[in-house]
Amino acid sequence: MPFWAVMYVFSVILSAVFTIYISPNKSLLYMVSQLLSGIFTAAFFFIYYGIVPYPPSVLTPFLMLMFIIFQEIWVNKDLYDMVSLRHFPKKLHKTMLIAVPLSVIVFIAPVIWIISQVFKHYFPA
Repeated sequence: MPFWAVMYVFSVILSAVFTIYISPNKSLLYMVSQLLSGIFTAAFFFIYYGIVPYPPSVLTPFLMLMFIIFQEIWVNKDLYDMVSLRHFPKKLHKTMLIAVPLSVIVFIAPVIWIISQVFKHYFPA
């Protein structure tokens, strides 16, 4: 596994822990599901780089992906206000409207590529 991927997986796990830290919902179920979302994201990297064998069925990575999407979009929807622009000075709003989406795309792009490559394994051209 290349160094960038190791650092990326590390940042995903740190992000899951940080999300638990800042979340007002600190129930055991929330903490476990947030960590599981980070572990599933890391698992896609481990599968792609051959550290973990490909699951025999495409259903396993599909359910992992659905869980990640559910956790990050629906369960964490209360956190969106915490990262909104209202906490920044007005003069930074234009900069933030460019910087935030750009940084999100840069951070998510490797995961999307790795996940697409894992699914490509199940559906060869």
